[in-house]
Amino acid sequence: MFHDLYFLTCDCIRREIEHIFSAEEKFRGIKPVFFPSEASYGEKINEIINELNCDNDILVLCEKTCPLQASSTDDYSGALSINTVEHFHDLFISESVLQRDMNSGTLVLLPGCLEQWQEYRGTDKKGMPFLNPDEFSSVLVLDTGLYSDIATRAREFEELTGLPSRIIHPGLANFSINIENMILRRNLEKKKDQLKLSQKKAASYAMSLDFIREIADMNDESEAIDSICKLLETLFAPEDTFYIPLDQSQPCGMEHSYSAGDIMAVDSLKRSNADYLIFDSEDGFAVKVSSKEDILGIVGVRKVTYPGYIDEYLSIALDLAKAAGLAISNIRRYYEIFSSREEQVKLTDMLRTTNRILRHDIANDLQVITVSMDLLSDKYEDKFIDMSRQAVQRSISLIRNMRDMDHALSPDKQLDLQSVKSVVTNVIDRYDAEFGLEGDCLVMIDQAFFSVIDNIVSNALVHGSASRIDINIEEQDGSCKISISDNGSGIPDDIKTQVFDEGFKYGKTGHTGFGLYIVKKTIERYNGTISVRDNEQGGATFMIELPLGIE
Repeated sequence: MFHDLYFLTCDCIRREIEHIFSAEEKFRGIKPVFFPSEASYGEKINEIINELNCDNDILVLCEKTCPLQASSTDDYSGALSINTVEHFHDLFISESVLQRDMNSGTLVLLPGCLEQWQEYRGTDKKGMPFLNPDEFSSVLVLDTGLYSDIATRAREFEELTGLPSRIIHPGLANFSINIENMILRRNLEKKKDQLKLSQKKAASYAMSLDFIREIADMNDESEAIDSICKLLETLFAPEDTFYIPLDQSQPCGMEHSYSAGDIMAVDSLKRSNADYLIFDSEDGFAVKVSSKEDILGIVGVRKVTYPGYIDEYLSIALDLAKAAGLAISNIRRYYEIFSSREEQVKLTDMLRTTNRILRHDIANDLQVITVSMDLLSDKYEDKFIDMSRQAVQRSISLIRNMRDMDHALSPDKQLDLQSVKSVVTNVIDRYDAEFGLEGDCLVMIDQAFFSVIDNIVSNALVHGSASRIDINIEEQDGSCKISISDNGSGIPDDIKTQVFDEGFKYGKTGHTGFGLYIVKKTIERYNGTISVRDNEQGGATFMIELPLGIE
């Protein structure tokens, strides 16, 4: 009936406890442990409890005068229940039966007390732990039926103390019932606690299920991470909740401060195959949030309000982490598919644009060449050759623009660490104009960056009629800032916001309308920005900002 329970009580009722525990089947699962009847027995009880060093529950039975401090047993891993009685003899016979004797100054003794008294024979009577004869008028011995020499011991005690004695025989029936009721009350309280815990668990799991349903519909990774952190705060009431991302390219969600010891523990968890760890303080834990392919991050709590429930909390947190990992994986797949579709749309648009250029612009140039050749066959004139040459150059320029567009819209191009000044120098060496060049930066780019600079320089010289271009390159706030300023005709304010649009043309020299569009897309592929503004010389200044490269 009772299992996994230590029953700790005074050795003055050792025989009675051992007898009923061995004689009655319902007590068979209980392990009796005893402390001595001595002046410091309160400290002794604490020592015994801590020496047991097990997960079993302990029920302590002692008299009200016991100085046992429950707080001194906080390190014990099982549940501790302390029961007190006024006197141990109250367990054998009711107080009302003994009231007249006790009112008249009678000392009530259990057989176990008489047995211990044997150790004090021959010593000063006042050294006995339970007796000052001057305080009593007589002695009443309770015979429990387990001591054959009880009458002899009572007579010896009477001779030594000078106190008259008599014996009554209460037996063990009342004692057995009282012990059983005590254990039953303890079990009832434990079941109440378990019921409360089960109800709390049910509420926690209900909240967890709601969370799992909600997170399944989320399409933002940061929101999913914030949600699991907030739920852990609600369920476990910790002093701190933290999330450590292991994929820095993804949103981090909530990230709080955590101790140096916790950092070491979490670093150990990262390198291990374990799914979780409990901190040495046993008031917090960290749990991996994983996808099928990789570890996404580590979520944890520190200094929970009720550390005794840390195992239950951990069980819930592991389930939540699995749900969060699955949700984040699904969110990432969603965005991968979404990005793939966006890329598909871009490529489709590029093919449509390329097809239009091939069908229209290049076809027109070829028509001009054909007409010029026909006119040249009838009459030789230099202007027909110039017309053909210009048409060929326009077609070449279109083909180059299409090549550059392929570079600008293809995300898989390998970037290398290169000197901006070196690329700019290669561009301006091709032109017969006045240039100023200062500064340098190292950035992550590819061969398309040459076309970026070439396009801007060419526009300034050809379309803006500039005679000088100043290019300044400098590092600032972790970025590489490139300004390209010309002294040409500039760009009207009403079209500054349109010059980077696909297909936008302006003026008689406007050609395909793809040059600056390709420039912008290329810079964006480098995770940079580009803008245009007026400068003091009356021309235009193009501002390019790129992340600095790391050597």
